[in-house]
Amino acid sequence: MKNLMIVLLVVSVSAFAGLVEFGGHAGLFIPVGDNTDGINTSPIFGVDILAHMPMFAIEGSISYAPISTEDAGGLVDYSMSMIPILAGIRTYAGPIFYGGGLALHVVSVSFEDESGVEYDDSDSEFGAYGNVGMIFPTGGMDIEASLKYHLVDFDFDATWIGLTAGINF
Repeated sequence: MKNLMIVLLVVSVSAFAGLVEFGGHAGLFIPVGDNTDGINTSPIFGVDILAHMPMFAIEGSISYAPISTEDAGGLVDYSMSMIPILAGIRTYAGPIFYGGGLALHVVSVSFEDESGVEYDDSDSEFGAYGNVGMIFPTGGMDIEASLKYHLVDFDFDATWIGLTAGINF
C-alpha cells in the first residue's frame, strides 16, 4: 500500500507539472557531525526527478553511499551504507537554485566479530535537508552541481554534506 501511494504521488505530480526531468548524480558524502568521527568521506550516487511548476520545482532523489570507516577495530567483513531518500521543493534565481525538504535516511551495518558472531542491522531515521546549487543548460539536458546539508533525525550531531554533480534529461 505504501508503494502504491508513492507511485500515485509521482504520477499526480507529473500530470500537473509543466516539465518533468529525470537524471542521475554522483559525488562525495562528507560527515560533519560529532557522532561521525570514525567515518571517512565516501562516494555517493543516485537518481533524481524534478517536476517544474511556474514558480518552483518539486524535487526527489534516491541515493546510495557506501560508507567507509577509518578503522573497523578487528571486525571481519565490515560494511556500512546509507540510502538517503529526499523529497522537497526548490526555487530558482537565474541558474542558481535553493530549497529543501524532508529526508528518510536508511542506514545498514553488517560485520562479523573476531569470535565469529555475525551482526546485521538496519535503521531508518527521518530528517531534513537543505539544498543549494547551479544549473548549466546544455541543449536538451541540464548539468547540475549541488551542495546538500543532511540533518539526520533532526540532530545537529548527525549531519552530512553531499557534494554532487549530475545530468537531468
